[in-house]
Amino acid sequence: MLVALTAVLGVAPQWLRAQQGAAIRARGVPVAGAGGESWPQRPIRIVVPQAAGGTADLLARVLAERLEPILGVALVVDNRVGANGLIGTEAVKHAAPDGHTLLLASTATHAMAPHVTSSGVFDPLRDFAPVINVAWQTKVALSSTAVPATTLAEFVAHVRERPGKLNYASTGVGSSSHLDAELLAAATGMRLVHIPYRGSGQTVAALTTNEVQLLLASVTAAQGAIGAGRARALAVFSQRRSPLLPGVPTIAEAGVPGLDLRTWLGIVAPADTPATIVGALNATIANLLRDTGLRQWLDSQGLEPIGGTPAAFDAAIRADVARWGEAARKVGAATR
Repeated sequence: MLVALTAVLGVAPQWLRAQQGAAIRARGVPVAGAGGESWPQRPIRIVVPQAAGGTADLLARVLAERLEPILGVALVVDNRVGANGLIGTEAVKHAAPDGHTLLLASTATHAMAPHVTSSGVFDPLRDFAPVINVAWQTKVALSSTAVPATTLAEFVAHVRERPGKLNYASTGVGSSSHLDAELLAAATGMRLVHIPYRGSGQTVAALTTNEVQLLLASVTAAQGAIGAGRARALAVFSQRRSPLLPGVPTIAEAGVPGLDLRTWLGIVAPADTPATIVGALNATIANLLRDTGLRQWLDSQGLEPIGGTPAAFDAAIRADVARWGEAARKVGAATR
């Protein structure tokens, strides 16, 4: 691991020291920037377009903590909240492409938002340089405990006997929770009423008080209500069972194969960021993702590590832009 990172970053061996067998500390990484100067020159800012305390924010802070001793500069997490992630994402679009401003991007910001907003403030393919796809975020289908159903099949049967009578929650029109629920409904023949809320906390509260009967949310956002017996987990949207909910079947095991609603969280930089910097960041984070301690933390947050090259991440974003555009049009949420 140390040899591979040294080769990519060009770090002098005397600048390295083992830390728990995996971490690396450096006083500077001599990667050439656009003007030929070494990088990084100053603190690096990771913009998170979601509120503090959420999964994206926690992931950014864990990455920042582990990258600081490697890059030799401070990494600052900057929460730029608003407009379903558009404010923070646009801020990074306009940042200098020098490797000192990064974005904790997601399927929501880069594959969904371009289809469900009318402002057109950024182009996910043209305005950003993909660095690395960090992790899949596992979602779970939840039902109100007031519904007499203990499995997804029973819940679907209950709803189909009452078309248009039961509700589902989302964090807003065009949000991932909106599109996810509509796609699940279409795949299972359910007719539900959409009730949008202003945040994930409100959606979980609405489910626990039976204002709504269905919610698709991240495992991390839902596990408190599940553990307290105030919500019922029906299925997780992942290829394997979640370590946080080992008794909950995957969506395929629950009888709906092929419905992959996982979303990713990854790092992107402003367009035109030098390839040397993108490559160095990719190699550094890819090595971190091999660390047992980090992988255990990801498991604890309902996340699955991905990794891979910038080119692979670019291909994934392009595929998801097309996929979620089709989904938005299917459910009537597309604005263009």
